[in-house]
Amino acid sequence: MKVFLPLNIRVDNKKILFVGGGKIALHKIQTIEKYTRNITIVSPEIIDELKGKGFTEVYKEYDSSDLDGAFLVYASTNVEAVNRRVRDDAEARGILVNVVDNRELSGFISPAIIKTKEMTVAVSSNGQNVKKSVEWRNRLREFVNETWPDDNP
Repeated sequence: MKVFLPLNIRVDNKKILFVGGGKIALHKIQTIEKYTRNITIVSPEIIDELKGKGFTEVYKEYDSSDLDGAFLVYASTNVEAVNRRVRDDAEARGILVNVVDNRELSGFISPAIIKTKEMTVAVSSNGQNVKKSVEWRNRLREFVNETWPDDNP
């Protein structure tokens, strides 16, 4: 079983690359964009919800050169072979990569997050039970909202 170390990483000046521009990428980007707008999406198609939000949009099939300058990579296509290639290419360059539908292939995972003005709380099941992580996060959010209402964004 893989074990993941919880960390807070400064990403405001780092390129975050998403290979894939669909609903799965949208879900991850909705969290990441709270921390940085330096997001690049590479995909032949990008859903409307991701267009025109200030992200770099690259409409094409993935190529290993897309990794140039990337700090973190999310392989979020619906094609397993492409996700594996992204993972292999990123790992060969020493870039951390998350294969969004496969924790065993991932070098990192994204926890369920609560972000207020002053605090960030992350809940993770190490990728074993995402639904439970989200449920815990939602319960904690209720507690935070009730206990410290002035700290909410």
